[in-house]
Amino acid sequence: MLNLQQAFKLALSMALLYWLALWMNWDMPKYGGLAIALISLDTTGASLLKGILRMVGTTVGLAVGLLGLALFAQNEWLTLLYHSSYLIFIGYFLQTSRYPYAWYVAGFLPTLVWATTYGNVDNAFHYAIFRYLETSAGIIIFTLVSMIFWSKTAGDKLNGQGNELWSGFQNLFGMYRRQLNDGSLSPEASALRAKLAGSMSLLRSTLQAAYTDTPSVHHQKPDWESLRLNTRAMSDALELWRQSIDDCRRLDLDHLLTLSRSALEKIDQRLSRINDLWQLRSRGEKAKPLKSDAALLETESLDMNGDWMSDLSHLDRAALLSFIQQLNLLDLTSRELLHTVQALSGLPSLKGFQSHALPADLYRPARWDPERFVKGLLPAVCFVVAFFFWIYFDPPTGPSVPNMAVTFGLMVLLTPINVISLILPVLLAMWCFVAPVYFLIMPRLSTGTELLICIFSFTFSACYFLTGRMAALRSFVLILFVMMTGISNDQSYSFTGLVDGALMLLLALGIIAIVQTLFNPLRPEQIVLKTVRQFCVGCTRVINEFPLVEPGKQTRKRRLRKRMFESLIQPAPGKIQAAQKHLNYKLFPDNSPAKVQTLIDALQNISYRLQSLEIAQHRLTRHSGRLPDSYEPLSSQIQKFLRGVFESWEHFESSGELSHRQNELADELEEQFDKLILDSEQILSNEQIQTDLYTTIGSLRSLIEAMENTQAIINQINWRQWAIVRF
Repeated sequence: MLNLQQAFKLALSMALLYWLALWMNWDMPKYGGLAIALISLDTTGASLLKGILRMVGTTVGLAVGLLGLALFAQNEWLTLLYHSSYLIFIGYFLQTSRYPYAWYVAGFLPTLVWATTYGNVDNAFHYAIFRYLETSAGIIIFTLVSMIFWSKTAGDKLNGQGNELWSGFQNLFGMYRRQLNDGSLSPEASALRAKLAGSMSLLRSTLQAAYTDTPSVHHQKPDWESLRLNTRAMSDALELWRQSIDDCRRLDLDHLLTLSRSALEKIDQRLSRINDLWQLRSRGEKAKPLKSDAALLETESLDMNGDWMSDLSHLDRAALLSFIQQLNLLDLTSRELLHTVQALSGLPSLKGFQSHALPADLYRPARWDPERFVKGLLPAVCFVVAFFFWIYFDPPTGPSVPNMAVTFGLMVLLTPINVISLILPVLLAMWCFVAPVYFLIMPRLSTGTELLICIFSFTFSACYFLTGRMAALRSFVLILFVMMTGISNDQSYSFTGLVDGALMLLLALGIIAIVQTLFNPLRPEQIVLKTVRQFCVGCTRVINEFPLVEPGKQTRKRRLRKRMFESLIQPAPGKIQAAQKHLNYKLFPDNSPAKVQTLIDALQNISYRLQSLEIAQHRLTRHSGRLPDSYEPLSSQIQKFLRGVFESWEHFESSGELSHRQNELADELEEQFDKLILDSEQILSNEQIQTDLYTTIGSLRSLIEAMENTQAIINQINWRQWAIVRF
């Protein structure tokens, strides 16, 4: 039923647009049809948001395109330099923007203005005005139709997605608690984590759409933005706490459970209360405050058993304090999340509640990232290659090839895909769907009414029947229909024009495929090798920037670590996960799917351990000025040792001394702690500094143990088999 409604709205919008365009005798109604085909989404808010972003991008893109014509229309090489520089700028910032679609539209339009008006610059302003007019008309018409017929707001969709998310959080937390009790993690946890990651991504995108079509959501935008950040912080804190559970497997489990029982119970109650409040919101019922709400918003202080702590070795005490720190972080994030959901449910804020806001830059990408810059060069390089191809080979489509290369290049940057896989859908859409209508049906239509019925019928059929896995084909069919048919009052039919269009698309896709191959390996096993190597390089650089002795130049070093972590370490497990689906296990029998998944989990563990070390080290350097000089030799040895391991892994070589060296470092750390306590009473007299030092060492030890586990996995994989060059 929903698909039928969506098909009707899209077809009606398309028919109304062409009726208006033909009545007003507009030159280029295809751009209005293109806008409708591209912004037609399942909710009014999502469509309106995408339409607004398209208008913003169109405004900027047309302005930049007209400026380029005014300055460099007479010089092709300055034109090349101008558009290439602009595309580098767009490609870099598109990757991290919350509104990438606006950047995408603003990126391809300047080259489109140049290509369309090439040799006829006097027509540039006319083109810009009508492009803007017809794009606006398409967006307005589809928005009005969506609001009038079976309106579906993003706010309603938001409630449904939240129900799934909060119940998932509660179930995952329960699995981790059972791991703490019996020492084994449920095999369902990995799938649930992946599902929650997808749910959070959908929630964030739906939230952006809900700001535009749901007044109640827009009115509470600050609280919704807090929810967006707190949800991600909760997910990270939950995973960091899970990692610390493994580090405590040598400790007395009964003491550990007694120590953390009350805190864990309160966190579980908070998640349950969040789920209940969201259920009430979904049903449209008003939430009522409970007597337990005040208690749930109180922070939980863990009761440390001094006698038990004194019996522990320094390293076991460090592991325990690391566990407590991660549990405190989980307690804090769950408290903040509950308070935000209470505010969204209309409950009054409790007096005396002190919010611990997250840092503003916690999830903000680094301003400068060389890896992101290199990746962002793809559209500019595609344009340069296509430009030279046009200059020296002069294809029938003229400068449309460079423009189309830019369009698909930005598309690859926006949604990473293999452009070779687009060739078949494009040809199928053009010759099996659009061409028969264009050549066999449309020439037989003699009135405007018949033409509008044809447009309505074709759009409705494409939208209704091409669903599910064929949704991408549907997009190509609708886009090519409005662009290739060129419906207007001056309608003409040309077989050569359709062939030229197909040639233009094939040339552009071929150029992008070549450039993409040079930028990134296409073979999945090559992607795995490259990603693992980049991961190890990132770990080496992050370890090198840890000031384990003296916290000098903290801001600069922390910024460097953040940049390396975001660009090289954090994306690695996801990249390998995506490449895993395309690995040929018959060709590489030594590397089974189980081994690859184990590798992904191991790299993810190291990633979380580095995050934990970053948090602990930041707390330590914030509370202490510097540590004793006697600590410097050991810290330098640790850094050198860790760098050496990661550098060996860069070349897919085993670090044979890892297990042996780990035991030596453990003994040296125990000795160093004894010296620090005996000889440095003034420096470590502050209990907070002492706790932070133990926590940092505990996080460091857990990182080394994760590396030892990863070493065993690396030894199991046949890297030479993947490294064989094949075509």
